Amino acid sequence: MPKVVFLDQGVRGELPEGTTVLEAARHLGARLSSICGGAGTCSTCRVECVVNPQNLSPVEPLEDAYDMGSGVRLGCQARILGDVGLRTVRIPKAVLD
Repeated sequence: MPKVVFLDQGVRGELPEGTTVLEAARHLGARLSSICGGAGTCSTCRVECVVNPQNLSPVEPLEDAYDMGSGVRLGCQARILGDVGLRTVRIPKAVLD
């Protein structure tokens, strides 16, 4: 089973291959937002895979639609295929003028 580490939270564990990053966070007790419950419609479950990014499933078209920046994935869409080191990505607060 792949080893998963949320580097910014010091949370780690082993989970079955094919588990989404969001499912992994919930199972391991890592804090990862998900307003839509994993449907891929809110983009709040953003993560960056900083160790072994090739061990995540290919980028889904839905993820491209959010234009989140290089290396940033949606936790509800990215599936774990091997050992990975992740960090959560905070969404900047909007500033209204």
